[in-house]
Amino acid sequence: TSCCLGWRNVNGICQHVNECGLLERPCSQRCMNTHGSYRCYCEPGYTLSADGYTCTKEATCFSLRCQFGCQKEREGEVHCLCPPGLHLAADNRTCEDVDECQQDADVCPPRRMCRNTFGSFICICQDGFVMGTLRGTVSCRG
Repeated sequence: TSCCLGWRNVNGICQHVNECGLLERPCSQRCMNTHGSYRCYCEPGYTLSADGYTCTKEATCFSLRCQFGCQKEREGEVHCLCPPGLHLAADNRTCEDVDECQQDADVCPPRRMCRNTFGSFICICQDGFVMGTLRGTVSCRG
């Protein structure tokens, strides 16, 4: 059985990987495990860089009180940023989830349906189908 990103094969069953518990930590400071993925956070006084992993001490950005991180433009203007899979909310400082399942109806292969997750999505088999491997290709079979 082949598993999706963020999952691993344990005795033929796909189980969620806790990326925050791996020896090679994915985040420079704080990590939150999510369904099929993870999110990085920073200590107070630090902001998350646009890469979504690295925390930096930035006085200008800190004053904006961005949820994740910020970017200083060449003109000196500073604005908050969000990691991939999230977009800036109406308050211009916090980030909201992007529902990829609502944005793109064809985001998943045939016989699979989209399930939104925080900052991402997973494709699961439609009712009546089960995920399996055929000639090295993962597909949903009836």
